[in-house]
Amino acid sequence: MYQLIDKGLDVRLGMPAAVAAQCLIEAMEGTLAADVEIAKGEVWVRMGHKTLALHAPYLSPHTAKRALRKLVMQGICRTEKLNESPFDHTNWYAFTDHGHQFINICADMEA
Repeated sequence: MYQLIDKGLDVRLGMPAAVAAQCLIEAMEGTLAADVEIAKGEVWVRMGHKTLALHAPYLSPHTAKRALRKLVMQGICRTEKLNESPFDHTNWYAFTDHGHQFINICADMEA
């Protein structure tokens, strides 16, 4: 499996978090199979760490979990539980305003 990672994201976030961000972007664009929903005026993607590890097999589930957590801790993404079942604890991710600006800056660096 070949996955193109934005070099600007990789340099600023580290490879695992850049892969996670790229997977979220691709899911929002519809090029990656994932649950996408518009709620609260934002685009949300349902992505568990095991799902991320399936999409990026070179990441272990533990590394994928740390990468998603890093995106949240750095203010790139935010999480909520938007699941219908109260027993489903899979996180839904949306990019924050800071995250959108960060991704656009990294994309501009590539151009």
